[in-house]
Amino acid sequence: MLARTVTPVQVRFQDVDMAGHVHHGVYASYFETARITFLGQFIPANHDWSREGLVLARLETDYRGAVHLRDHVEVETWCSRLGERSFDLEYALFVTRDGERRLCTEGRTVMVGYDLVERRARDLPEAWRNALITLINAS
Repeated sequence: MLARTVTPVQVRFQDVDMAGHVHHGVYASYFETARITFLGQFIPANHDWSREGLVLARLETDYRGAVHLRDHVEVETWCSRLGERSFDLEYALFVTRDGERRLCTEGRTVMVGYDLVERRARDLPEAWRNALITLINAS
């Protein structure tokens, strides 16, 4: 099991604004793509998301440099905090251009366990918490 995942992200033409760089609103979808890769380490592909899942309670983004259409982009993702009902995921978005890899964006999300039937926050499933503990300890 990996502690940190690395997810390649394709920059699409529609992601780029008039200034020629990725629009600030697109980074949330890049983090979402990376989050799915990370969660796939311990949430089965056939999980029933209509009953029990996660909601995003907070999203923070810090921009360090511009990302452009033809850039090679990767997002590293890891868990930095674990509570009873929530956990934090950290994101580091890197661009490789002309053989140089550099940090362009950092982010954090707070994910909360959620019961979709009762529509309320809930403790994280024990299997998920145990997997996250293992991932944090492996970091």
